[in-house]
Amino acid sequence: MPVQSLSHPEIEVSTSVDTNVIDAACARIPPLWPLQNFVAVNPFLGLTGRTFPEAARLIDAAGHGPMLMTPEYYRDQYRAGAISAAQIATAYTDHTGLPARPDASSWLESELARNEESTRILTVADWLDHTRGTQWAGFVADEISKWCSSYFDRAQSRWTMPWKDESLYKAWRHAASIDRNPEVYGLPGFRALVRALPECESAAIQHLLFLLGVSGGEVEDFLHRQLMSIFGWSAWAAYQERQAPEGKLTRQVLAIRLAYDAALLGIADGYDAQHRIAAPSSFTIAKYIAQLAAEGTFRSTLAAKLAAAPVAKPAIARKRLQAVFCIDVRSEGYRRALEAQAEGIETIGFAGFFGMALEFQNSALCPVLLSPKYKVESQNKQPRSGWLSGMWATLRGSASACFPAIETGGLWYGLAIAKRLLGWSDNTVESPKLEWQIPLESRVQLVADALRNMSVSVPDLAPVVVICGHGSKTENNPYASSLDCGACGGHKGDVNARFAAALMNDPEVRQELNRRGVAIPADTVFVAGLHVTTTNEVVLHDTERLTPAQSSELQAWLHNASKMLGTDGVRRSRDWSEVRPEWGLAGNAAFIAAPRARTRSLDLGGRAFLHDYDATADEDGSVLTLILTAPVVVASWINLQYYGSTVNNALFGSGNKALHNVVGTFGVWEGNAGDLRTGLPMQSLHDGEKWVHEPLRLQVFVEAPKANIDAVLAAHPDVKQLVENEWIHLIAMDGDAFYNRRPDGAWRRLAA
Repeated sequence: MPVQSLSHPEIEVSTSVDTNVIDAACARIPPLWPLQNFVAVNPFLGLTGRTFPEAARLIDAAGHGPMLMTPEYYRDQYRAGAISAAQIATAYTDHTGLPARPDASSWLESELARNEESTRILTVADWLDHTRGTQWAGFVADEISKWCSSYFDRAQSRWTMPWKDESLYKAWRHAASIDRNPEVYGLPGFRALVRALPECESAAIQHLLFLLGVSGGEVEDFLHRQLMSIFGWSAWAAYQERQAPEGKLTRQVLAIRLAYDAALLGIADGYDAQHRIAAPSSFTIAKYIAQLAAEGTFRSTLAAKLAAAPVAKPAIARKRLQAVFCIDVRSEGYRRALEAQAEGIETIGFAGFFGMALEFQNSALCPVLLSPKYKVESQNKQPRSGWLSGMWATLRGSASACFPAIETGGLWYGLAIAKRLLGWSDNTVESPKLEWQIPLESRVQLVADALRNMSVSVPDLAPVVVICGHGSKTENNPYASSLDCGACGGHKGDVNARFAAALMNDPEVRQELNRRGVAIPADTVFVAGLHVTTTNEVVLHDTERLTPAQSSELQAWLHNASKMLGTDGVRRSRDWSEVRPEWGLAGNAAFIAAPRARTRSLDLGGRAFLHDYDATADEDGSVLTLILTAPVVVASWINLQYYGSTVNNALFGSGNKALHNVVGTFGVWEGNAGDLRTGLPMQSLHDGEKWVHEPLRLQVFVEAPKANIDAVLAAHPDVKQLVENEWIHLIAMDGDAFYNRRPDGAWRRLAA
């Protein structure tokens, strides 16, 4: 392969790569939200336009890792009964299009014993490591991480990069052009190459691709590999670009990564960029059939439970208490425990921001797929940090003064440590006074929409209705926000709940609703609550409208429900050494949109998102549309994040939580260097002996006519894509009959 001399980089490139191809490669990278606002992101977000098997082949080639579990895992699942022989036969036929084989199970066992790998795309660093046993890929990741962490630092470091007011690419050029580290490590002429690069990252990419000899149809996949080799920083750039698209930050990261490969060409005689993605091996096909069979076994088991469950509604027309919980899987157990307290208690599943897309303290309290519409403020003024606290923070962060500062304040820190060790840390939930300026018409519409989308009968609302958000409470946990709402940017749902309850209690709002024929009973009182998922306690807010008798009864029901679920979480929430304060959404596998009567009698093991839905009251299909296009999509993001972090934690997860170091306040390294880590730590998925999370794609059960579901999918291609490309499984419930929607759009009735 002819390689242009690195000493004369200012050349005319006869052919250039279409910028759409470059942008398409960048679009394959999912965004990584910061620790403070952790969002459960589908790690395959940029690949959902492909079928799941196609994406798996691409990830294996460009990401150098699988999107499926190990053969040993599938063999163990089969032997344990989690994968049935019947489902193996069905999955074999569905995936291969071949007639069912009588020996499908033995065939699977035999194929899983193979260990074939498909060809992988190699960067220059990859090639050197593979052929010469070097460690250039790790070195390049460390170098890029060093400069990116300095550039993006959010005041964690007191020594800041001097070029932060410029673009990332330009700041890197300034820094790398005077840094001798690559040359000391064995990369001659690196600084000269950096200085000679074009000032624009787009021109630099074109030039570097020419130097690397990459052109034609392999460019997009080659660039994808470049970005995947520093996946964490690529994902962080994708998040920044999501906030400010004009910055093209992912493209800037790509230019930086290509520069290191171009420099490595000087010591990589024999490297050739012409690599192809191989066809899937029979070994890969066997693993995918095992995955399909595991999901089919879970689907048929859940369908059988739902079909056998009694669906008759309780005889009591008007309940004594109704409680609206988030659809989060952690709510399922608490809902069962609360309903067990009295026959007249009913719980309702609804998206945990309650249809109230708010901005509060400069944060968006709504799913990241939405934008806040209204601003809510706190009446409690935040105290300003005084000069003394500011000086103390500077001393602690100073390279020269940190040691004497900590020694001076040692006694104070000793008391703080003792407080944590003894479990005396504060575990209360703040309840600031809220205020807002929102027109009456908007408030009325918010309440009307929320009540409609909850699928409640407004005239039959109980005397007490609790609107219950959820959040977590932990100590010393960089991933704390990941245990709050995984959809709403790592925020608790108490502000949304309090805002919703206040609007629903507002006399002006109720009067106008009554005029429109939406008559909330005069004695109905709405109360806000927060389900603390670590401790399984419910904290109530703004209870002044309750009578003493109502308050006492409600508190007793909530307390007893918490006791049923155990109190060990209280200890874990206060233990600052606890790496597993709670299991979060581990185990999530299903989404059920149906009347509560369908699931009330079932213990679903905290594995199902539960959204109330009554198709008979949804004549225009608007509620069904909302459910399939918002909560289902959000649940799929959560499900696929857990899936990706489990099947390939090295690539899509964040490794060992005990080794994490916080970077720039927004991310983590595993250790003291390396790529920025994404996804969930192993401690959120594995208990040290076995997997706690079973990686299954989301099974979406909807009690609605098939034609209604098809109409929503036809109008929303992005959701249809999730179904037909097998990122989720969609099942329609019609009485005792269940129908699975196939990738070709046909519905197949599940066997009894």
